[in-house]
Amino acid sequence: MLCVDDDAASRTLLLRILEQRFARVLAAKDGAEGLDLFRRHGPAFVITDIQMPVMDGIAMARAIKAEAPATHIIITTSFGDAELILSAVDVGIVDYVVKPVSAERLDASLDKCLRIATLERRLRLEKVRTESILESIGDAFFALDKDWRFTYVNHRAEDHFRMRRTELLGRGFQEVWKGPQDTQQAFEEAMRSQEKRSVEQFSESLGIWHEVSIFPLDGGISVYLRDVTERKRHEDEIRFLAFYDPLTELPNRTLLKERLASAITRCKRSGQRGAVLFLDLDRFKNINDSLGHEVGDLILKEVAQRLRTTLRDSDTVARLGGDEFIILLEEFSHPENIHSITHRLLFSLAQEIALQGYSLHITCSIGISFFPTDGETVEDLLKASDTAMYFSKSKGRNTYQFYSADMNSKTLRYLEMENALRKSIQNQDFLLHFQPQVDLRTRAVIGFEALVRWRHPELGLVPPDEFIPLAEETGLILLLGDWVLESACRQARAWLDRHTTPLHVAVNLSSRQFWQGDLVDSIASGLTRSGLPAQHLELEITESMVMREADVAIGKMRELADMGVRLSIDDFGTGYSSLAALRQFPIHTLKIDKSFVREVTTNANDAAIAASIVALAHTMNLLVVAEGIEGEEQAAFLLGKGCEIGQGYLFGKPMPSHEAEVMLCGPQS
Repeated sequence: MLCVDDDAASRTLLLRILEQRFARVLAAKDGAEGLDLFRRHGPAFVITDIQMPVMDGIAMARAIKAEAPATHIIITTSFGDAELILSAVDVGIVDYVVKPVSAERLDASLDKCLRIATLERRLRLEKVRTESILESIGDAFFALDKDWRFTYVNHRAEDHFRMRRTELLGRGFQEVWKGPQDTQQAFEEAMRSQEKRSVEQFSESLGIWHEVSIFPLDGGISVYLRDVTERKRHEDEIRFLAFYDPLTELPNRTLLKERLASAITRCKRSGQRGAVLFLDLDRFKNINDSLGHEVGDLILKEVAQRLRTTLRDSDTVARLGGDEFIILLEEFSHPENIHSITHRLLFSLAQEIALQGYSLHITCSIGISFFPTDGETVEDLLKASDTAMYFSKSKGRNTYQFYSADMNSKTLRYLEMENALRKSIQNQDFLLHFQPQVDLRTRAVIGFEALVRWRHPELGLVPPDEFIPLAEETGLILLLGDWVLESACRQARAWLDRHTTPLHVAVNLSSRQFWQGDLVDSIASGLTRSGLPAQHLELEITESMVMREADVAIGKMRELADMGVRLSIDDFGTGYSSLAALRQFPIHTLKIDKSFVREVTTNANDAAIAASIVALAHTMNLLVVAEGIEGEEQAAFLLGKGCEIGQGYLFGKPMPSHEAEVMLCGPQS
């Protein structure tokens, strides 16, 4: 406590009263001495007379407040000092006491001073706490007065405006705000109405999303700028996943249905037509099975890109899942244009795809429905185009079909046949027929080709050309193929046990079987369970099957050959074998396709092809089997060219096992 009074008696009285309340009281006889003591000791409270020599109380109070604004000052004065009292109030005194000073009045003034000091201390602590909170939050915060000048900014606000606090305080908001105009308008509305505002704005200069919250504050406003860029990114990701396929970035089924529903409405209103193209990649599962899903995903992305670039920006290309895509065409001028569009799509997809050292060729089957003629709902149109797509596949793939009403009954039959096939595989409603292979010189049976037949519960025996494509398409060929392999091996084992005639059994492998990952293990298991020595099993594979990925195919074939299994190239001459690759195949036999054998005695070209195949095979130390021999002239011609083995109706049709066994008794004539 500092007491300043030029009157010794007054000073002594004040000291006596003050020393009862304060542990230490300093005394000075004028303002200059009092200011010196204040500067040296820094007391929190000062009581001073107004009128003093050298430096009066007001001048001293002004100097103290300039250096320590939190100091609490009481003045003593007489009733005639009204103007001086007003001057002291302007300086910032807490209270005044009229002389002569009484202990009661001074105590009351001191109590008031202490209460104010306590409140100010609490306010300072609250301010420090508030500022600490505002500095620690991750949001930019600033306050503006009624004239739009900055009165407070935290460090995040400094970062946001890219200016130091000292540069911002007192500066006009409009000078530094770089955000959108509509956000500034929200500030202005909050300032006028003194109501809370909340708005999201995008800062184009920084590419950052902010959530802006505005609150009225003492005639001005306080503003929170929260960086919500990460939140917006997550929201965008969720929104993307809800409506787009993450692999290809094409619209997904949900967004497609929305767009298709809108397109149907627009076409009804305008009287124009639209089309839905259901596109399914041909034999895509074989690629996944043989090359892996990573390559399959890259192919799907490439297909998506080709579809996008082939079509207009206004057309929708969507991925339903797997290898199924939907194309939505709106308001085309002539239905005939669909032909040219579809041909462009087929041509684009048919171009070579080079991926990870593989050279791949992709084809697709397309089904087309029109709206509103083929349906007026999303479900009807998708179903119609899907139905047409299945008919496209049944026509040989790599083509397109328009939906027609009679397709529904055919589709129903297709589904019924698929279900029946599944049940028959479970119930093993199949049997094997065996077609003999004979030595053309001796006509002795040296082996049989095993051919599967389906005993349909109602239709009887179903020819292979009716159910094998269905089994291929549905993937059931894998289960069926395993049954055929093991059944043929068991039958061959039984014949070997009952007859001394050495023979082999030939089994056709489908493309899906050949390219399944566990092919070699599956063959080995079948041989083990049946007890058939590997050298009595011959696997027939086609040129196109193994030439797709020749290096991988050679590896599989060598594993099989190392087991002792014989390998045969079926339908030779109808594919596109590379002779360089062919000589690397560990094969045992070439089979001349029956299309060359049928007219071998009447068509010079077929005769030349058959003779060339025999010569090529012998050059490579391979046996030759000629299929489809129906007459003696054909057999004689082929024998004359050096063909060792014949197969065809001349020697026997495919027959049940008990009939085939009769032929093992001796040479056929």
